[in-house]
Amino acid sequence: MFPQFALTFLGILFCIGDVAVLGVLLTWQERGATPDVRWQRLIRGVLPATVVLLGLLLLAFTQLMLLWSSK
Repeated sequence: MFPQFALTFLGILFCIGDVAVLGVLLTWQERGATPDVRWQRLIRGVLPATVVLLGLLLLAFTQLMLLWSSK
């Protein structure tokens, strides 16, 4: 029972960290000096990283649901 709670806590921490990284990425993109720089940051950095981070977030949620559905 304890490992289940520990894994849940780690999963929640991972999700919070994931959302924080998404916020940092979007802030970094918005701080570009010109609209061209912001567009390049969006296309080359933010969108690919967002796809990866949202995929990891979905995987974490799925694993947490599977962890609790077995009991």
